Amino acid sequence: MKIAICGDIHANYCALEGTLKFLENKIDELIITGDIVGYGPQPVECLNKLLDFPIKKHTVLGNHDLGVRAAYCELNGLNNCSEDKQILRLFKTQPAAEAMFKQNAEELSKEHYNFLKKIPIKSNFKMDDKLVYLVHGTPSKKKSENIGRYLPAPPIQQTRNTIDGATRFKDTRKSDIVIVGHSHQRFYINRNNLVGWSHLSDMYSNIKVEYPKSFSFKKDKLIINPGSVGQPRDGNPDASFAILDLETQNITFYSLNYPREELYRLIKEKCDPLIQDSKFWEITF
Repeated sequence: MKIAICGDIHANYCALEGTLKFLENKIDELIITGDIVGYGPQPVECLNKLLDFPIKKHTVLGNHDLGVRAAYCELNGLNNCSEDKQILRLFKTQPAAEAMFKQNAEELSKEHYNFLKKIPIKSNFKMDDKLVYLVHGTPSKKKSENIGRYLPAPPIQQTRNTIDGATRFKDTRKSDIVIVGHSHQRFYINRNNLVGWSHLSDMYSNIKVEYPKSFSFKKDKLIINPGSVGQPRDGNPDASFAILDLETQNITFYSLNYPREELYRLIKEKCDPLIQDSKFWEITF
């Protein structure tokens, strides 16, 4: 069984389209770590593409997904968004991000809103004999932390601290695989043997990285962040995702180059001025 792990798409359809084309006929299931929309210029195209992608999907809510659906709720005079707004107040959201919440929301249909509204904050499920805990931010009993608290990659925190942050309560301690997103920084931690790797670590160590980067995990317990499809923040601007092969017990990280000219054109045309600079979409940290 092969599972793709993707996330932090941020309405970057150019990157998502290339990623899903690459994954066609290669995987059995798709895991989305959240933030399908927000920041970028094509929320509708991204949502439609994922809705139409013909395999089983596991998806959790990101902070930008929450912001866009709350903005849709307000724009359309709905009365069921008080909890979303309450959670959003707990985050420090940049003005440009808030502007794109509204702009993305203006493009959505009721079907898109209903899809976002049904996305769970966290998800537990089994893949073969592996118990998976999936969340956008940091596993927690608090909704806001599941959505919006960063679980940084090594070496920003020591591997041991990252493990403690991801396994603070029963549901995650007993999980075989914990999958997170939000930081836009790929990493892999084997929490049985305290082995940790991240693209940032390789950068700091001046190690030249050749992709794909593969790891064998056998029966070890894992914490995984696939990085960001739409806006990586780990030094490589290409679409970042991972494939988990449960049969061979191997995880491989991919960096996929994609044509950016159309993305930059749409950013200039549709996005808030504070994020129109193409460097925002190739941010290192």
